[in-house]
Amino acid sequence: MTRRLLTPLGLTLIFLLLVVSVLIGGGFFIRSLLAQAVSNGERVRAARILVSDSLQFQVDEETGVRGYATARDPVLLEPYYEGRSLLPATLSRMNVLTVSLELPAAQRRVNDAVATNRQWLRQIATPMLYGKRHPHVLELHGKILVDRFRADMHAVDGTLAAREVQTDARAQRAIIWVDSFAIAAVLTIVLAAGIFTLQQYRLGVRLEKERERTERQRRESAEMRAAYQAEKRIADTLQGAFVQRELPQLPMLRLSATYVPATEEAKIGGDWYDALTLPQDGVLLAIGDVAGHGIEAAVAMNLARQLLTACALVDPNPGSILQRVNAQLLGDASPMITATVVLVEAGKPEFSYAIAGHPAPVLLEPGAGARFLNTGSLPLGVAPDTSYETRRVATAPGSTLVLYTDGVIEHSRDLFTGERLLLHAVESAVQGPQANFAEAIRDGIFDHHKVADDIAILTIHFVDAAARGLERDDALQRSA
Repeated sequence: MTRRLLTPLGLTLIFLLLVVSVLIGGGFFIRSLLAQAVSNGERVRAARILVSDSLQFQVDEETGVRGYATARDPVLLEPYYEGRSLLPATLSRMNVLTVSLELPAAQRRVNDAVATNRQWLRQIATPMLYGKRHPHVLELHGKILVDRFRADMHAVDGTLAAREVQTDARAQRAIIWVDSFAIAAVLTIVLAAGIFTLQQYRLGVRLEKERERTERQRRESAEMRAAYQAEKRIADTLQGAFVQRELPQLPMLRLSATYVPATEEAKIGGDWYDALTLPQDGVLLAIGDVAGHGIEAAVAMNLARQLLTACALVDPNPGSILQRVNAQLLGDASPMITATVVLVEAGKPEFSYAIAGHPAPVLLEPGAGARFLNTGSLPLGVAPDTSYETRRVATAPGSTLVLYTDGVIEHSRDLFTGERLLLHAVESAVQGPQANFAEAIRDGIFDHHKVADDIAILTIHFVDAAARGLERDDALQRSA
């Protein structure tokens, strides 16, 4: 009798287990479909938001450049710098989403938008920011590039919209399958065990693939970290060899310099400074910055320094030097380089200089506040036949000229604040007791600000002969 009672109970338990197995197995399957539909929908919506952000950032870039070209008010450049800093990352995330959604046509459009924006920055924004003539021609060409960028974005958005419709349709079908499954579950109870086993097998396969993917990502991350550390060691070695040189000692000039690498790991810059004593008892000083980071930037920086030195020995005129170096860099397909070259004649409180897209030097004269000198022409390696004007400045003994790279004033998004801090730091450094003006300027700025990019500072102090004699007499009296 016990057997007769247990047999129906056992059959009932088996039946319940089969029903539960069918429901569980089917639930996993339907959930995966819904999860995939929801995930695709979220990615599509995120990508469309990025499209909208990209269009806005591009408009910010264009608005900032046009406003600055019209009014020459640096405040108007704030949306330009913000759009320029955010647009590349936004397009990169959009590219990742189009790849994950398997939309090759949209991916090609995103890549074209990236190339178009770079072309616009190089051919339109940079010339307009540095006062290139024929702004109407630039604006016309810029409109063509902007229209192309917007067409790419609209095409990407259209592709995403079509995928969104497909995703919604799949989600609706998944819901219909849920209802159909509830009805068909009773009819397919015999196959429940096999379905459940199949689901478990698939889950195991996915887990194994996920484990292998995680392990592969860990190995790739370790390899990338090791490669970065190797690159940074090489770049740091190159910069240490190229930048930290002993400055020449001259009787009526006091030179000082400092170089600080970026604190961010991802940045290995190409900033440099140099000082060369010429055969005519003059001294040639140069400072510059190579676009980009890493070993390529360090190598391009070394090439530019060698070219400047070679051209200076042929003709020490600053404008001629930059013109020759520009022609050579264009022929070598070098990255864009900004530079300032200064020629100081021995025994005279005067100098001549030329600028290639570099921040304006600062001059502090006795009895006056620190001020920026006039800026120059396009950076090196951008356009052929670029003219670089040589400007001559007659100053007074006791004056100080400060050359620097853009990291000194671009440590925050507020360019005005950076320039104001630089002028204040120059005035404070010259008034203080520090022997190294460049280090005093650096400390005056970055004691309260983070160094986000490489910085280099080079100072030239025209020694006051009378003050130098008094200092020497005081020193002799103290020694006596």
